[in-house]
Amino acid sequence: MKKLIITVCILAFAAAAVQAQNKITNVRGFWVVEHNINLPRVQTIKFYNDNNKLIYEETVYSKLNIKKKKTRLALDQVLDRLNERTSYVESKNLVMLSLDLRH
Repeated sequence: MKKLIITVCILAFAAAAVQAQNKITNVRGFWVVEHNINLPRVQTIKFYNDNNKLIYEETVYSKLNIKKKKTRLALDQVLDRLNERTSYVESKNLVMLSLDLRH
């Protein structure tokens, strides 16, 4: 009986591990926030596609707190919109508009 319970537990954990590995995340690129210690209010946000190719870059003159979920979600949404395009996008203040920042 003890062996049966142990076997069932091992199979359950194995099945859970297989399901966790089969989840497909729809990650399409990434973004990076760069800043200078001497100029803390000037930050540059760069968006890259899956091939590590720069698809958009914007300088923001406001300190972004990327620890906030709202900020990360807004940057992820901008990245999703940029991934729908095929070429480099000229500066149109997408980040400032999505985060409602003043220039």
